[in-house]
Amino acid sequence: MKKVLFTATVDSHILQFHLSFLKLFKEKGYEVHVATNGNEEIPYCDVKHIVSFERSPFKLNNLKAIKQLKKICNEEKFDIIHTHTPMGSVVTRLAAKNARKKYKTRVIYTAHGLHFFKGAPIINWLLFYPVEKYLSKYTDTLILINMEDYERCKKHFKKCKDIQYVPGVGIDEDKFNFEMTKKEKKEFRESLGLKEDDFVMIFPAELNKNKNQLMIINAMEELSKKYSDMKVLLPGVDSYNGYYQNLVKEKGLEDYIKFLGYRKDIPKLLKISNLALAASYREGLPLNVMEAMYVGLPIVATDCRGQRELVKNNINGYLIEINNQELFNKSIEKIYLSKDESKEYGKQSKKVIKDYLLDNILERICKIYFKKKRILHLLASNKYSGAENVVCTIIDNTSNDYEMAYCSPEGPIRETLNNRNIKYYGITKLKKSNIKKIIDDFKPDIIHAHDFKASFIASRFNNQYKVISHLHKNDPDMTKLTIKSILYLIISKKINKIVGVSDSILNEYIFKESIKDKYITLFNYVDKERVLKLADKFKVKENYDLFYFGRLSDEKNPIEFIEIVKELNNKEIKCVMIGDGPLREQCENLIKKYSLEDNIKMIGFQSNPFPYIKASKIGIMPSKFEGFGLAAIEALILNKPVLNSGVGGLGEIFKSNSNLICISRNEYKEEIDNILINKRNTISNNEMYTNVKEWQSILNNLY
Repeated sequence: MKKVLFTATVDSHILQFHLSFLKLFKEKGYEVHVATNGNEEIPYCDVKHIVSFERSPFKLNNLKAIKQLKKICNEEKFDIIHTHTPMGSVVTRLAAKNARKKYKTRVIYTAHGLHFFKGAPIINWLLFYPVEKYLSKYTDTLILINMEDYERCKKHFKKCKDIQYVPGVGIDEDKFNFEMTKKEKKEFRESLGLKEDDFVMIFPAELNKNKNQLMIINAMEELSKKYSDMKVLLPGVDSYNGYYQNLVKEKGLEDYIKFLGYRKDIPKLLKISNLALAASYREGLPLNVMEAMYVGLPIVATDCRGQRELVKNNINGYLIEINNQELFNKSIEKIYLSKDESKEYGKQSKKVIKDYLLDNILERICKIYFKKKRILHLLASNKYSGAENVVCTIIDNTSNDYEMAYCSPEGPIRETLNNRNIKYYGITKLKKSNIKKIIDDFKPDIIHAHDFKASFIASRFNNQYKVISHLHKNDPDMTKLTIKSILYLIISKKINKIVGVSDSILNEYIFKESIKDKYITLFNYVDKERVLKLADKFKVKENYDLFYFGRLSDEKNPIEFIEIVKELNNKEIKCVMIGDGPLREQCENLIKKYSLEDNIKMIGFQSNPFPYIKASKIGIMPSKFEGFGLAAIEALILNKPVLNSGVGGLGEIFKSNSNLICISRNEYKEEIDNILINKRNTISNNEMYTNVKEWQSILNNLY
């Protein structure tokens, strides 16, 4: 079962803002864990962890919290960690560093208003900005809830690959899905010590210095002298050691300002109120203001980050310069005295808030939580058709996990990629500037390079993206000390994973000891059912004794196939060559030179070659070097014996399949004769490379 962990300094943060997201993960089948410095029961939570988080960055308990959380991460191996609150996120990201590498845990951080912002004290910039910038490299996705933070982080936090803007945690309409009669409102007001006709103002928020309830107390000290029916409700946990309560007593305002403590009935309190206040110095995107807007209240708020995104001056209320006490008081008075203005502002609040509803936020956050990894397949040359086989296999078998783009000089060369869900980029020349434009457009998580030059270009982006170098064939240049082998050794330091389609590829490399810790074998998976189905797609009119299936290029050695047919010296033998490439003209000329036109039929590239293979008896693969031998596996699926040179992956397949016959140059005639006169069993064992679950497991380890 997949696991998710939510972390925050205190329980109240999870309870107030994130229950909808915990519920979402439960519905998706995740085991939900929560880690806080508290022991309250949290709905939708399967496992609760108590961690010694402290709000102050100077408390040593946070070092203990890192150790505790690191142990939890190692034991639980979470798929996703979503962290919240400033110190909660610092501790979590430091604790999860190893889990990101070892277990591929994805760390998401939602900053509910960064402490450095336009107008923030210089100490905030000196303390919090460098810490957040440093930790951004340990953050897989950074979510900002206001545009000021988003634009700043997008510009300066380059080491975080995924920075998203999500406007808040969303307003849960179900919480407000009830009506209150006039009688119910009257009775509820009376239970709070309010009269039916009182003008009620509300500011639901934690009591602390930043929320600046002092501004509201000072306002009521003046306004209560003129308007005895003005009352203020201040629901919220007290984190200021009774400072505001003592001040209200000193000023004799107990009848006008009511401290309600932590409340679970904020929607009811809003529905009996006439005006919402917000006096904060700093906000991310305040839920209290959004909820007040949802019920249709006018707003008087200080002009700080977050609040200015919600409150539009003279449209749904008033934005007041922070600490402008006089204008704050006058704005409250204006709304109190004008019922028409109050009503219109309330209507506008309801109109503005539609974009911030929970359903809209959940839709956006789902795309972040459950997003597909984006893979950019990069080629400098189209001769590596094995790359397209890999791409097709991923699309056909793991389409729910990845989004892919394919970039090569002329685009895809095989019809197998047509009509599949993949984005194509054709380029005239593979160079860093061209690839940078493609990366900026596609925004990949991983760059999967399929040849040497593509690997060289991709390695230059290793600071931002995971880079994979895929070796599709044995390269003679890598068997000795050459410029190419030395360059590959250098760029391999910047490559996260080196992939071979057979184990033998690594053994060819002169520097194999230097790269083996990064090496993984991802054999070319073959879709057995597809091969069998395509083989019956149509019937070939004539039968063949021998077939050659592959690119007409030097490494595949089609010239050797023609030489073998010549040496058989059998005018009755029928052969077919399936494929195209740079040696086609040379092959045609050689067939003509040896007068083999009646023996060898060249049919070029075929999008479906399998009926021809099915209509043949023996496959010949005289390759000079080979990566995997995809054609051999496809022939074996159709129960055709394949005589081959045994190079590269062919030798590995041979070990598990007696019908793949590795022979020397002078043995072809004898083996062909043996098979043609039925002296050899041609029943094939072809299961090894057709196990999609095994293939997917290796791919998941790679990506």
